Amino acid sequence: MKKSILFLIGLYLATFQGVAQDAYYFGEHGKLNPSIPTPEQFFGFQTGTWLVRYDKVVEYFRLLADKSDRASLEVFGQSWEGRDQVALIVTSPDNQEKLERIRTEHLQWVDPGVSADIGEQKIIVHLGYNVHGGEIAGTDAAVLTAYYLVASEEPDIVKRLQEAVVFVEPSQNPDGRERAANYINGFHSRPPVSDPLDREHTSGVSPHRGNHFWNDLNRDWLPLSQVESQNRVAYYHTWYPNVYLDFHEMGSGSTYYFEPSPRSSWSDHIVPEATYRVLNTILAKYFSQALNRIGSLYYTKQSYTNLSPIYGSTYPDYQGGVGTTLEIGSTAGIEIETDAGIRTFRKNLRDNFEIGLSALLAATDEKNVFLNHQADFFKSALSQADKQAEKYIVFGSKEDRNLNRLFIHHLLQHKIKVYELPSAFAQEGKTFEPGSAWVVPFRQSQYRILYSIFEENTHLSHLTYYDVSSWSTAHGYGIPFVKVKGAVKEGKAVTETPEVRGEVEGRSHYAYAFDYYDYLSPQATYFLQNRGVKARVAQKAFTGKTSQGERRFAAGSIVIPVHYQTLSANELYLLLTEAATQTGIRISAITDGFSTDGIDLGSNDIRVLKKPVVATITGGSANWTGVGELWALLGNTHQIPLSKIDIQQAERANLSNYTAIILTGGGYSEEWQNRLAAWVDNGGTLITTGTATQWLLRSKVASGLFPETPPSQNRRINGALLSGKLNLNHPLTYGFTSTEFYTLKTSVEGLPQPASPNQVILETADRVVDGYIEPELRESLKHLPVIVTARRGLGNLVLFGESPTFRGYFLAPGRILTNALFFGHIQPAREF
Repeated sequence: MKKSILFLIGLYLATFQGVAQDAYYFGEHGKLNPSIPTPEQFFGFQTGTWLVRYDKVVEYFRLLADKSDRASLEVFGQSWEGRDQVALIVTSPDNQEKLERIRTEHLQWVDPGVSADIGEQKIIVHLGYNVHGGEIAGTDAAVLTAYYLVASEEPDIVKRLQEAVVFVEPSQNPDGRERAANYINGFHSRPPVSDPLDREHTSGVSPHRGNHFWNDLNRDWLPLSQVESQNRVAYYHTWYPNVYLDFHEMGSGSTYYFEPSPRSSWSDHIVPEATYRVLNTILAKYFSQALNRIGSLYYTKQSYTNLSPIYGSTYPDYQGGVGTTLEIGSTAGIEIETDAGIRTFRKNLRDNFEIGLSALLAATDEKNVFLNHQADFFKSALSQADKQAEKYIVFGSKEDRNLNRLFIHHLLQHKIKVYELPSAFAQEGKTFEPGSAWVVPFRQSQYRILYSIFEENTHLSHLTYYDVSSWSTAHGYGIPFVKVKGAVKEGKAVTETPEVRGEVEGRSHYAYAFDYYDYLSPQATYFLQNRGVKARVAQKAFTGKTSQGERRFAAGSIVIPVHYQTLSANELYLLLTEAATQTGIRISAITDGFSTDGIDLGSNDIRVLKKPVVATITGGSANWTGVGELWALLGNTHQIPLSKIDIQQAERANLSNYTAIILTGGGYSEEWQNRLAAWVDNGGTLITTGTATQWLLRSKVASGLFPETPPSQNRRINGALLSGKLNLNHPLTYGFTSTEFYTLKTSVEGLPQPASPNQVILETADRVVDGYIEPELRESLKHLPVIVTARRGLGNLVLFGESPTFRGYFLAPGRILTNALFFGHIQPAREF
């Protein structure tokens, strides 16, 4: 009897707590369908007392889709760690039955050549949560919003779902979210500890913000360097939402921010002003009403920018919709002390729930405004392109087929129309040939994204930039291109990324060779080295006799003798074939060691290469984003393992195991400096980027190797793009054919001018290409060394003044970095 009474009491308390929770989040929003499992019933705890696991969220969304005819679940990709990227689609049962028809009818609004009638058109709303893994109030709020939209029996909600299709994406960054949830739950206490210094509220060994490679996915909408972003943008273009909410968090002491953003931050030189003045204002009206009703403080018009399409809140602005940044003060856990008192996770979830629901109200009430804006947007793209002096872009590399492939894929991901170049074209000293060049008309519906990809705008006004002021990806890729004012004939439309096929052009009993022009040449070289092939590099050009006739090989070409190997001739041929197939490079069979021009194959100017064994230091002052970019470039792109070593372990490690060490931060101990110096003296290649370079210049490791370094100016440049001049007479520029180069400057810090001009790999030229630099700084940035080298003992220092891998899309400077791994120990060839 006693046990029965206790059971009934427990059941009553559980029911009461569940009702109390429902009242807190949903009490003002009407009746809920009892047949739909609540979040508490599914997860086993009150929402807001723990963080929900991402895999369980996906499971819960599947359950909602199974239990309700209002919901369906769509898996539109997988994260790098293999987690499903999902969206719960919530709309009326009738709409669920005809989703594909709704989608295809909605796509008429993005085709400027089609005149569509609003008629039965539905408004498309996308709620995107948790793009930064540690901004935790997103995913849990998505659970509340999804449940309510599915379970609500409020007539007004039922009616609005007949007019709208709502996408609830619980996390735009599943891997980062899971990393954050595991950490925070692992240090969560009962009762909660609100001390901001408690481990629950601080980041762990690695930051929660980014994805698997610690990339900031919120800045990857235009570059698309990460698989999660590629999947999301592909999915975006299947629906073209009219309203896109991008949920974030800011400092714990802040209230709630939503747009409009400051007038000075509008990108209205390219995006219609109505996006900001009309659409953002509509949303702000509903957001403010929602937060007013529950007494939550907020602010607008003071922070953040809309200057570029790199964000989740701005890319929709370039697609005829409206994106909006939503920022709430973070709890970084379940509750945290602030100057205003204890901030709770539950309160953050409630605010985000209310905002998400208000977006549905705004979109359905003003449905005609949003839809007509989208239709007008793509029509105005054509007229805006007509006003521009340049009418076409011609691009392409004659030597680098993989770079062409990657860049065409980049354009197609953004739905940009690309055509083959049918006949030779020349402009500005650049020549383009059919088969290796393409033409892109500015006059197309995606004009505004196309403009951004090739943007060269130096007329930005002075203001406080939230991020970079240059975002052109074409310059980062390093693809040759020209903007053409006249007419260019368009060839066949390119609808798929071209395939790049590699091959070994015949067998040889003597040697093989391949040019180092191709972007994936480092991958091919390492692939062969890792399988025991002894590769060499030609430091001077030569013309060799091949199975296909005479062929010119430039300095930097990889030469592989058939003999001097531990492999048989047949095993070597099979490995070469595998490398060619995997990377798409062409490998020539050389039949004679006596060159018809230039050095012979036995020359001392054809040097044996060491297989790179690479490490980078983490922890301490290491730049985690920089480490992630290196990791993605080496490990993911070129399949070169990168050892990520914590500084405490590095101070005890045997550094002789590594041929190259890359530093992204500074502030290391004197003992570590001494160890690094000794390692370099014994033949190591030390590579530094950004702040690590400034540290190195003031450290013992670089002592006496450079002129005295000027004191730090502590002035920041907001990511402006400068033209540069590349030194083609150095091994670190093998594979490059033009001195024309671009560098993104984020700091006024310069590198000292080395004693020998040949130590300067890259210096700025005299032109700001894109972005904002204060006028008084421009002169001081001319002819400034950006990448330099110095010999120390048997080793080498390679100093990058800026990130060579910026956000994963600066492929050109990334090639110099990989060259440093293979050729860092090689000195420039002497002329006799």
